[in-house]
Amino acid sequence: LEMESKSRKGAEWVALPARNVVSVPLRFQGVDASRREAAAQLELEAAGLSSETAETFNYELHPLGQDERDQRTSTFIQVGSLPPAILGDGREAQYAPSVAFRKLNPGEALIWHEAGNYVFAIPHESGEPLHCQALAARSLDADAGAEVRCILASLELAGLTPNLQSICLVALNETEEAVPESFANAVDLPVTLRKDEPPQVPTHTTRLVPASVVKWRHERQQRRMFIMGVMAFAFVLVAALGAFAARVLIRERSLVAEEKYLNSIEGELQSIRDARAAWDDMLPAITPDLYPVESLHQLVMLLPPDGIRMTKFEVREDGVVLDGQASSLGHGLQFRDKLMAAEAFKRWVWEFPSPTNLPDGQATFHAEGRPAEVVAEENMEVSQR
Repeated sequence: LEMESKSRKGAEWVALPARNVVSVPLRFQGVDASRREAAAQLELEAAGLSSETAETFNYELHPLGQDERDQRTSTFIQVGSLPPAILGDGREAQYAPSVAFRKLNPGEALIWHEAGNYVFAIPHESGEPLHCQALAARSLDADAGAEVRCILASLELAGLTPNLQSICLVALNETEEAVPESFANAVDLPVTLRKDEPPQVPTHTTRLVPASVVKWRHERQQRRMFIMGVMAFAFVLVAALGAFAARVLIRERSLVAEEKYLNSIEGELQSIRDARAAWDDMLPAITPDLYPVESLHQLVMLLPPDGIRMTKFEVREDGVVLDGQASSLGHGLQFRDKLMAAEAFKRWVWEFPSPTNLPDGQATFHAEGRPAEVVAEENMEVSQR
C-alpha cells in the first residue's frame, strides 16, 4: 500500500505490511511525558524486544488520548524482510504501519485482507490505532474467531481492555455480501460487513524507516557532503585564482601605466641623469678632504722639518698611495701615528704597516689610504655574497 502523487517513484507515504510490524500497546500510570520513552524501552526489553528497538528508526511510540495520569501508547516495531518494491520505491517517502492508512471508528474493531493475511486492528477511544496484528488464520472461521478472542484477552491482562461494541469486516470484493457464520459464532461481538475504502493519509508522521533505506539515505548524504566539499574547494580555488589573476592584471596595468609615464618624462629623466653625472664628477672638487690637491696639502702640513722624505704620492680613483723614507725607524713610526691621527684624514681608512728598517739605519714606509665610504660599500658587497 502506497500513497502516491503521480507515480510510484513519487510516493509520499509507504505502508509497512502488518506481517512486518509487531504491535505492543503499552500503559503507563503516573509517568512523566519526558520519561515515557525510557519507560517504554524498559517494557520492550522485558518483552525480549531490546535488539529490535536498538535503533530509534526501527520503532514508533505514539501516545493516545489526553489523560496524563493513565496513559496509553501504541508501539509498532519493524521486523522481518520488507518487499523489494517498498525498499526501491520508497527511498524518499515517509513510512507508517498499514493500519495508519485505515479509517478506524471508536468502539469498532476492523478486519481486512492484506497480502494473503487477515489483519485485526483495535482502535483507541480517540479513533487512532491501539493495536494491530496479522492473524495466523488464513480464512475467517472458528479458528480465526478463537484467535481474536485470545488477542482481546491478552489486552485485558495488560490492563488495556478495549471498549469494543462490534467488529467490522472489510469485504474482499464486491461479490462478498455475508459474514462467515463460523467466525461470527466464534466471537462474542456482533460482526458487520462493509466495502473497502480508499486509503487515507496518516494523521501524524512516524520515525519508522527500513534499515536499508536509512543506510541509502546516509550514503547519499555522505555523497552530497563530499560533492559539496569538492564544489566548495573548487569555488575557493577558482576564487583564489580569480583574485590572483585580478591582482596580476591590475599589476600589469599599473606597470604599463608606469612605463608609459616614464616614457613621457624620459627627456626630464635624462636631464636629471646628466646633472647627476656632472655632480658626481664635481664631487671630489667640492669635498675638500677628498680632493687630491687638498689631500697633498694636508699631507705636506704633517711632514716634520727633517727626518721624513716623500718619494711617491699617487692619486687613484679609490684613494691614494704613499711611499717615503725616514732617517730612522723612530721617525717613520712617529709619522705613521701622526698621519693616522690627523683630523684632515679622519674619513680615511689607512693600511700603514710598520716601516722597514734599512742596513744604514734609515727606514722606508708604504701606506694606502681610502675613503671610509668606499671601504664600507666593499664590505657590504662581500657580506651579501
